[in-house]
Amino acid sequence: MKKAHELTRGELIARISPLAPVLAAIARENSFSKAAEKLGVHQSAVSHRITQLEEALGFGLFARTTRQITPTEYGRVLCAAAIEAVDVWDGAFDQLEKFRTAGAVRLSVASALAMKWVLPNLANAQEAGLEIALDVNDRPVDFSTGTMDAAIRFGVGPYPGLHSSLLKKAEIMPVASPGYVSGDRTFEDVIRASEITLLKDAVGERDGTDFNWGYYAAQAGLDLTRAIDDPKAVVFDRADLVLQAAINGMGIGLGRTLLIEGDIAQGFLKPVGKAVAMKSAYWLVCSPEFAKTERYAKLLGWLKSAMK
Repeated sequence: MKKAHELTRGELIARISPLAPVLAAIARENSFSKAAEKLGVHQSAVSHRITQLEEALGFGLFARTTRQITPTEYGRVLCAAAIEAVDVWDGAFDQLEKFRTAGAVRLSVASALAMKWVLPNLANAQEAGLEIALDVNDRPVDFSTGTMDAAIRFGVGPYPGLHSSLLKKAEIMPVASPGYVSGDRTFEDVIRASEITLLKDAVGERDGTDFNWGYYAAQAGLDLTRAIDDPKAVVFDRADLVLQAAINGMGIGLGRTLLIEGDIAQGFLKPVGKAVAMKSAYWLVCSPEFAKTERYAKLLGWLKSAMK
């Protein structure tokens, strides 16, 4: 067996580090037997491991008598380092346990999704034992600040540098209040009527999600140029405001998955054209670290179940 002077610093650290809890317990209890009791092992195991370490180091760590043990000069140095190391790890594991299992999940969502889907479903999350602290924000989250745990994003995805889980694919369709479009006319017939007004979401025109009338027209095989360019078209900067305007009878809005199901089910809106698939979808994004936690797994499970 190599002696201390024959070992590199790395080898010494490798020998001593696993025994840090033992050294710290002995130093704090000033007793091998009490240290063994605290660690849940036999006293002979503690004595044997310390003896092996002393033999490897080539010097004694404790002066032993029948009544007490006293750290040597060497022992005091190593025990102090062991206590500091154990305290650091205890604090780290306390934080890790809290990070993994405790507290509300801080979830950031865009305003339209918050109003039309998340808020109506929060009670269901609580019934599932999930506590959500909601942050309504239309800007992308910077997870490096540590203020948010996760976010729901609508876009093409996945998102480089983030853990991305697909929640639900999306479709878009024209919707209006039941009284705005009478009869069973097709959308092509309706859109030709001079009294029809399109409601547009300015953000969807520029954010790369293809949540706009131009994308819908191309996918549905329709020529909506006149209606889209009509100066009577009303422009909003939020998708939920478009839908509220449609509910109020101001025109035909473009609705998408998750934002319109509730209003359609309650009779506030009705589809007036066919649905088309989008390239964009709903994603749950977070840091790779948070994705390993139990809270993330619980949040992801609930969201996927609720969005079926």
